[in-house]
Amino acid sequence: MSTPIYPQANGQAESSNKIIVNNLKKRLDKKKGIWAEELPFVLWVDRTIYKVATSQTPYSLVFGAEVMIPTEVVVTIARYLLLNQENDDRILAQDLDTIDELGDLAKIHIAAH
Repeated sequence: MSTPIYPQANGQAESSNKIIVNNLKKRLDKKKGIWAEELPFVLWVDRTIYKVATSQTPYSLVFGAEVMIPTEVVVTIARYLLLNQENDDRILAQDLDTIDELGDLAKIHIAAH
């Protein structure tokens, strides 16, 4: 019962919930009663910040790419200007080839941690 298949047994679910609740409390310091409106933002932050244990973001481990925040798309920045469909397709194909390696690196980092 101590494998990731049973997160309730090894404390992963409780740990994740504790982080989300603490972040919600920080955001709701002066705005009581609107936790439902703030929850999507807290979850988005939790999924897109680098974790110490894996040295990756949960988003990148699942989707194989880093997330772009909406501001980066609306405001013209160099990262967005360099995007084009042909280059994106090539990079995506390369990322799909290396996604297993990223997962393996995250597992090694967890074991070392």
